[in-house]
Amino acid sequence: MTKERFDSEMFYAGFPVFITLVKIGTEQILATTYSSSYMLDNWLVIGTGADGNTASHLKVGTKLSVNYLDAENGILADIAGLVSSRTRLSVLTEMGAELTEIDEIPILENGSVSIIGQIEKVVSMGGINHLFIKITDRFIDKSLLTDGKIDWGNMSALEYFGAQTERFYKAVSSDKKKKGQFLKESRKYDTRK
Repeated sequence: MTKERFDSEMFYAGFPVFITLVKIGTEQILATTYSSSYMLDNWLVIGTGADGNTASHLKVGTKLSVNYLDAENGILADIAGLVSSRTRLSVLTEMGAELTEIDEIPILENGSVSIIGQIEKVVSMGGINHLFIKITDRFIDKSLLTDGKIDWGNMSALEYFGAQTERFYKAVSSDKKKKGQFLKESRKYDTRK
């Protein structure tokens, strides 16, 4: 075996980076960068720290947008994740973030994909909140659509990696293969006949 034990309290093996936007009251918008998530059917589950200003507003019934970023907008991920919450929104807009609203829910126009949903359930475990979000709408940048279908080769999603104290973003390659393509290609070279 060529593997060795790797002791680390955390390990992130490539999760899409996104900014959540939540409107509080009629004026205030909270923005935060996250990466821990998965989607199944019309459900999105996000893992977040249970502490902090934004976390205190992410409750059952909250409507929000989840805005996936491409590599060209990585600066926005850093701002939404690292700049003080008091000045975060103004710094985001100063650095080119374009916000609009759909049904009074703020979305980030700079993202490649925006998902709108409502938190239906929050499960707390060990200082982490797992937000179960029912997806109500999906929006995608027009440049990523060809004849009404997503052109996956042009999507350059930003992903989050890390272990121990090392954490970094990486752009996903534009290479793509359809599901089953690896198996199909391997049969060309099958010598077990």
